[in-house]
Amino acid sequence: KKSHLKEIIDGMVAEGLSRSTLEKTKTLAVILFDWAIGDEIVSINHGSAVELPAVEKKEKETFSEPEILKIVKHGEAGDIWAGTVAILIYTGMRISEMLELTKFSVNRENWTIRGGLKTEAGRNRIIPIHPKIKPFIQYWLSQPGDHLISRDGKPISANYYRKYLYYPTLERLEVRRLNPHCTRHTFLTMLDKAKVTKKVQQELAGHASYQTTAGYTHPDIDTLREGIEAIP
Repeated sequence: KKSHLKEIIDGMVAEGLSRSTLEKTKTLAVILFDWAIGDEIVSINHGSAVELPAVEKKEKETFSEPEILKIVKHGEAGDIWAGTVAILIYTGMRISEMLELTKFSVNRENWTIRGGLKTEAGRNRIIPIHPKIKPFIQYWLSQPGDHLISRDGKPISANYYRKYLYYPTLERLEVRRLNPHCTRHTFLTMLDKAKVTKKVQQELAGHASYQTTAGYTHPDIDTLREGIEAIP
């Protein structure tokens, strides 16, 4: 009965099991009841009627100003992987986007990066290089290999970077272990604090919603650079 399934879900919640586990349990119940209906054992799919507890919306975490300063300072002192975390923070790129960049993605005349994945709005977007990360970009341009960020000239997978480079760097620097996507939230938060317009924020972030909220006119390079350089 539905009440039996509710008891199971309530017990799992009491044990502290994850939301993902609860959702998989409900999915399994739905499948089992479908089979039971097909075999004429029951007539109602009680699995579909089970309600999971509401998800508490967590506030998006961002790196603090002292943490950002520490990351940049270590990058300037020669910690190349701290430099890559700074690149994530000051470009708003996802790990996969950063690691897909090639040296041809960097325009050395006007110091911009062309890149982006995931959405149509995000592809081929232009990101001016903030002065604080320019030395890190220059370092990687001088390294062997076609990809901008590499290890011994060889491409790095997002999973490897996350597990063996990103998190160990935060631990080494004694910075909170925030997940990589928090660097993107940090970027947008810094733009917002600097009072950069939403239109420029969306262009820099490559959000798909830009197409509907800002029409089809795009800020020029100077406007984008003003937005980036408004970040302290």
